[in-house]
Amino acid sequence: MPRFRLTSEKIRLSENDVERACLDLLRLKGYRPQRLQVGRFKTSDGRWINVGEPGIPDYCVPRFYVETKAPGHSLSEIQQVRIMELERSWNVPVAVVDSVEALARWLEEFEQKSR
Repeated sequence: MPRFRLTSEKIRLSENDVERACLDLLRLKGYRPQRLQVGRFKTSDGRWINVGEPGIPDYCVPRFYVETKAPGHSLSEIQQVRIMELERSWNVPVAVVDSVEALARWLEEFEQKSR
């Protein structure tokens, strides 16, 4: 007979889980996140094309960028460089988050600074 548990088994969140929750929060707060595509894609006629710039954040939200990571995962070296360029050269903040709670904290601080 299975034992009843008051707590659930430990669930591992993926980057997609974090991303979906963060997008929901952004939209709920009235932001319009825009996906920034990066990668190599095959066209309908069989050619390969490269899209985007490696290392850029996942989303652009007017006034800031958002990079989501799975809990416990870190930025690649190229992502660190691109984020530093955005923040220091262009003065555009980047939220690097591994949970919707982290994004909520970041947004609260960002919105207080913007008032």
